[in-house]
Amino acid sequence: MRKSSILWLLLLIVWIILGVFLCKKYLCGLAGAATVGEATEEVKKDIAPKSALASLGAWMFKDGSLSHKSDDYIQFNRSSFNHVTPLGVGSTDALRKTAEYLKGHPDRSLLITGYYHKDEINNSIQPNLGLARANDIKNALVGLGTPSQQLSLQGKLLPANWFQGDLLRKGIDFSFNKFAVATDKLNAIKGRLLGKPLTLYFGTNEDNINLSSQQRNDFSDLIYYLDNVSASKLHIGGHTDNQGNKQYNYKLSKERAEFVKNYLTSKGGISTNRMAVKGYGPDKPVDSNSSNEGRAKNRRVEVTLK
Repeated sequence: MRKSSILWLLLLIVWIILGVFLCKKYLCGLAGAATVGEATEEVKKDIAPKSALASLGAWMFKDGSLSHKSDDYIQFNRSSFNHVTPLGVGSTDALRKTAEYLKGHPDRSLLITGYYHKDEINNSIQPNLGLARANDIKNALVGLGTPSQQLSLQGKLLPANWFQGDLLRKGIDFSFNKFAVATDKLNAIKGRLLGKPLTLYFGTNEDNINLSSQQRNDFSDLIYYLDNVSASKLHIGGHTDNQGNKQYNYKLSKERAEFVKNYLTSKGGISTNRMAVKGYGPDKPVDSNSSNEGRAKNRRVEVTLK
């Protein structure tokens, strides 16, 4: 091969290498750099630090012959108290094994801890979202045959950022104890709430419910009592003022009572067969219908522990 041909070949190779270098440095890298930068900001904004997620480790619990270990936790969406479905293999196995263990060991009880972040929105009837999440898993275990008396709940603020985007990676923990009937607590709830209506108010033709902090605590206690006293039930009575057609008011009061029953089922997991409803229309006023204030008090639903 002639020397001039070799020289041209070498110059061509150098030109190609130089072109690739310049493209990566000044042209091709622009889009890539922007994409990487945006992704980095997205990670910072929506995903918990790797160290926080890695610190979760495996989900482990042990009690007697029961032992569980998996990388699969029960997860929840942000501000939701219903667990993400379908459950992973590890979480499904955890619930199944726990239910079987508790059914075979009536001398043991399970404390279900539900985690929550202080900035989440609580749309449940429980005092906090952690309790609502624990209650959701309690109902899942009861559905697998676990006696509700062996299950207790607590809500706990997240000790670290366990969110990945809007997904709470770890929402539940289990711990076991010796079973004991909380007689003092049951007696306190009975003395405070048995036969004494919990009143929810409605505006004219409205069916929205806004619970106070005290009402959330009361409903949490009602759920606990229902779980531990099998003969107990809730009576839900709907009432109206005397404005308008009387037959319509009977219908409206029954619809409001049904609405509250469905609300307590969807927001609190209370079984519909533990609740009875009746519409009283305007027949049982608690105040005079001659004033706006009196009529407002008469438009109510009363939830009574029986």
